[in-house]
Formats: sequence, structure tokens, C-alpha cells
Amino acid sequence: MKKLALTLCLAAFTTGAFAQGLVNFLNSPTTLISAGGASTAATAGQYYFGLFTAPVGTTSFDAFQFSGIYATNLASAGRFTGGTGIPITGWAAGESRAFYVLGWSAAYGRDAMVALGYLNANLAPVDGFAGRSAIAPAGVAGGGPQSLPNLNIFGGTQGLTAGFNLVAIPVPEPTSFALAGLGAAALLIFRRRK
Repeated sequence: MKKLALTLCLAAFTTGAFAQGLVNFLNSPTTLISAGGASTAATAGQYYFGLFTAPVGTTSFDAFQFSGIYATNLASAGRFTGGTGIPITGWAAGESRAFYVLGWSAAYGRDAMVALGYLNANLAPVDGFAGRSAIAPAGVAGGGPQSLPNLNIFGGTQGLTAGFNLVAIPVPEPTSFALAGLGAAALLIFRRRK
């Protein structure tokens, strides 16, 4: 009997040690997301949102990794949801992680890394918006197992306490493409002459 009890205790401890933290990936009426200064359109699926995480104390956006967790906007302006109790790989329950949320127009596709590239370059193939929240304060713990409540990404004293704005990403003008094409053609002509 003692061996069985010991085995069960060890199994529970091992499972708890590797448990993933759970987050509520959504925002509240007091943490609205806006696009170009206006609340995001009410049409469902018009925007995507992705969760990026990094070790506590990380201050550079470039050092964050995409968690693979997506959300989309609801049928009310400025709101989005990816669900409640979402497990985040590599974020153990009770472990503190830094994080931020990236948002972008669905016209850019569902790939968070592609949208991040457009935001970083401030250039995109189609009209749209992209932006990111501030980095969450250090010491934010993932909840879930071990009797911890799910972490609320927005609101309260733990997570991000304010919404954020998605900014317009410009599309290159046709004249820019034409000039680039002329430059490439000139280079080819000069190379052939040599």
C-alpha cells in the first residue's frame, strides 16, 4: 500500500512539474484594441492576434518567440478572443514569463511571423494595419495547474493593463516598383556591356 501511495505521489509531482501554464487569451471592454485610432471593425475575422513570450526581463521585441497561439476579433468593436485556459508550450504553471501581443489585418494572412515582418519593415503588399502591445511587466506567472487561476493576458494587476493601437502599413506605390525595375534593367545592361 505504501508503495502504491508513493508511486501516485511521484506521478502527481512529475506531472505537475511539467504542467503548462494556462492563459485567457482575450481582452476586456476596458482594454480595447484600435486600428488607426478607431476601435477595430466589428466584422469577425477581420484581424488576427498572436501571443509572443520570452524569459522575464526581456526588453527587446526581437528576443520574443511566437507561442503558436492565435486569436481573432469578436463581433464587437475592439475585442478579440483566442479562448480561455489555453496551454502555452514552454510556459510552466507558476513560472513567470514576459509576453506581448501582436495584432494585424487578416488581409496579411494568418502567419504571425509574416505580419511581424510587415510591421518591422513598415511595408506590406496590401493595405492593412499591424501593431503590438507593450511588453508585460516582469514576474507574470502562467496559471492553470497547481491550483493557480488562469492568467488573464489583459487587465487586472498582472497582465497588460491597457489596449493598443494597430497602425496603417503602407503599400509601395507603383512608381516605386517601376523605379526598382528600371534600376535592375540598367544594371543588367551595364553588366552585358562589360
